[in-house]
Amino acid sequence: MDMKKFIIVGFCLLSAGCATTNSDNSGGSYAQGSAEQLYKMGNQYAKGNGVSQNYSKAVQYYQQSAQMGYAKAQYALGYLYRTGHGVPQNYNAAADWFEKAANQGNSDAQYSLGVRYLMGQGTQQDYARALSWFQRAAGQDNAYAENQLGYMYAEGKSVPQNYAMSLQWYQKAADHGLASAQYSLGMMYAKGLGTPVDTAKAKQLFQAAAASGFDPAQKAATQY
Repeated sequence: MDMKKFIIVGFCLLSAGCATTNSDNSGGSYAQGSAEQLYKMGNQYAKGNGVSQNYSKAVQYYQQSAQMGYAKAQYALGYLYRTGHGVPQNYNAAADWFEKAANQGNSDAQYSLGVRYLMGQGTQQDYARALSWFQRAAGQDNAYAENQLGYMYAEGKSVPQNYAMSLQWYQKAADHGLASAQYSLGMMYAKGLGTPVDTAKAKQLFQAAAASGFDPAQKAATQY
């Protein structure tokens, strides 16, 4: 066994198993391994961890894992279709894969599917369905979904406009450290929406969001 193969085998043992690649009769190749192992290999290629970043290879591993019903791979594949990394951008395919993962309880997929319905991107625009998926994801403490619920209540999307409820959801998301939620919550305090005006608290929230590099917050921090 040469040194390169020894290193790969050692890595596989330390990482609790690797997917392996075999040749088929047509000269092509296919990967073998559990759905989780295939997903992890996809992550390595997507992130360039220990290998050269290669989204096309990531897609291949995610695809095999996703077809085995692995929710994390289904979500990851949906993400790549949405962004067009390793595959042509395809919002319909993204929504389909997000839905498969969302139905298995994956909160990231539930949030992402909610966004598709909110925007009408790969689906028909449907605020009620968007709200439902955001609520499911928020029930699992997904900060992005909590932030979107804050928006839905602030704008009255599929629910009566309710600034008090909006404030509560933005607060939950801000407590996770989500900069966009900190900014939105700051605006609620700055404008007195669902709460008495509190410019000191608003400024504190703007500064916290600005420290994370959220550009709108940097401007707001100088205005209040």
